[in-house]
Amino acid sequence: MMSTDGIGLFLMLASFALTFFFARMLGKRLKARREAERAKQAERDLARQSRQVRRAAQRKKKS
Repeated sequence: MMSTDGIGLFLMLASFALTFFFARMLGKRLKARREAERAKQAERDLARQSRQVRRAAQRKKKS
């Protein structure tokens, strides 16, 4: 009787550990994806700003 309880406890702990590590891996992947998207957006914003600066400089040069 005791051995079946031990096996059940082991299975519960093993499934908890697997679930924990899987969720952690998934969370890290999602965080990395968010960071990459944020970096890409920052790059686009910087490019937009530099275009605006160049246009303003051209307008200033014309006048």
